[in-house]
Amino acid sequence: MSATLLNTAAALPDHLQTQEDVRKFVAKWLAGDPVSAAKADAIMANAGVKQRFTVRPLSWYLEHTSVAERSAVYKEEMIRLCETAATAALSGAGVPPQAVGLILSTSCTGLMIPSVEAHLINRMGFHPHTRRQPITTLGCAAGAAAIGQAATYLEANPEQAVLILSAELASLTGQVSDFSMGNIVSVALFGDGAAATVAVGDRFKHSSHEEGSVSGRSNDGRLPARVMATRSVLFPDTEDMMGFDLVDTGLKIFLSPRVPRFLRSELPRQIAPFLEENGLRLKDLTHFLLHPGGPKILRGLEKKLLLSATQTRLSWKILRNYGNLSSASVLFLLYHFEREETPQAGDFGLLLAVGPGFAVEMVLLHW
Repeated sequence: MSATLLNTAAALPDHLQTQEDVRKFVAKWLAGDPVSAAKADAIMANAGVKQRFTVRPLSWYLEHTSVAERSAVYKEEMIRLCETAATAALSGAGVPPQAVGLILSTSCTGLMIPSVEAHLINRMGFHPHTRRQPITTLGCAAGAAAIGQAATYLEANPEQAVLILSAELASLTGQVSDFSMGNIVSVALFGDGAAATVAVGDRFKHSSHEEGSVSGRSNDGRLPARVMATRSVLFPDTEDMMGFDLVDTGLKIFLSPRVPRFLRSELPRQIAPFLEENGLRLKDLTHFLLHPGGPKILRGLEKKLLLSATQTRLSWKILRNYGNLSSASVLFLLYHFEREETPQAGDFGLLLAVGPGFAVEMVLLHW
């Protein structure tokens, strides 16, 4: 494939919430149901989250429950956060908006029509012929899927650049009157945030980039990752394991307790053949960018794939500092990887995310 991931940037909402803040909030929320309150506190204590960000103060969510109110906030914050992330990603990559041929956006925690790329094209100076591809219902897997879509597009258009945007405002989906474990787990785990990454084809050139230079070092001296291969897997008859129901009060999450056990069993069976088809085995991989779906999922993958704490360090860091960011999680992983890791030429890595369907998206990276 012919896509190089030049630079990633992240943007966060204004309101930092420690897990202790959220535990107090949940205790107040569930004060009339002490059984649920006790279960919720236990879940939050073991969620692996130290803090996360939300688009509004916690008290706001109890007072503003209508779909109209929350949709207005979704639109406002999506535009603001995505513009911030996109501007930083493009600037860091040395790619002007006019050089972008396609904008891919992912979000499953709200709806706005026209989608966020239309607003950014008008606000940021993209060419009016820029293609737009919003991905709205792949859930947590969408960020990885977008990288795959970008690579496919750049294989056909190697002289172009693609901007990938992933933004999730999960706090706006919390259901005040839903005391189910699925909703409580969502409150315990998920956070809000946006990220953007810039991918370019093999023949891309603009300003400081000469043709062919994208296979070398990035503007700040980093060795950028190249997309070697991608794989989508949909597990049969698993539609009831995870997703949202659209109800009168908005998007209501459903989440099966079978998910961690299912992933521990099924994911290794999908990873091995994907690697083998590309001439690799698990031991050939140096870097793992695994979507931090939750502690049980991460621990299960560590055990099944025989991964060390060092290899999953960034996944745990994202979970601890931001919570589960749904589709944006893998871009947050890329953002921190680009700034904290020093891959060597010839290294291989696996970027992986799971989501509703039930599905997994895999991206094989090469440096």
